[in-house]
Amino acid sequence: MNLLTAGRKALINRLSTITQAAGYRTNAGLNVRSGWFNEVIESAQVSWPLIVVQKAKDMPPQSRAQGLRKLHGFNVVAGIAAGLDGYEDALDDLELDLIECLMPTEGVPLDWAPRGIPQLTLGPPEQVPPGDGLSAATVVLPVHLHVFIESPMRD
Repeated sequence: MNLLTAGRKALINRLSTITQAAGYRTNAGLNVRSGWFNEVIESAQVSWPLIVVQKAKDMPPQSRAQGLRKLHGFNVVAGIAAGLDGYEDALDDLELDLIECLMPTEGVPLDWAPRGIPQLTLGPPEQVPPGDGLSAATVVLPVHLHVFIESPMRD
């Protein structure tokens, strides 16, 4: 399987572990999807809380011997149904669940990612209140998977 595809699927599987039974504050992991957040919430069968793994801009690749390290970008967009008031606590719970689920340990390879993706970098989360026609409050967490791509053998 393509390492980029395997990394995306591993990220989705990891986020699916966010359940109260596993010690998290929310059950957002029961509703993880891939795609574009705006398109997912327009579908007829949306339930909340919701996590969408959305492709984002990559960071510049870094050359290394016989290959490169590609910083493969995603925005993890999580949302809750909310009115204009009283959503902050629930959104804070969701943000902390995402961070705790994905938090890397420096120098320790990720145990949930495929070989070739030993680490990730989290960007600063951003909370977005409901409004502009959206009846959900969201938090966006930038994630970059460190994908090591080896140069193919050439004759």
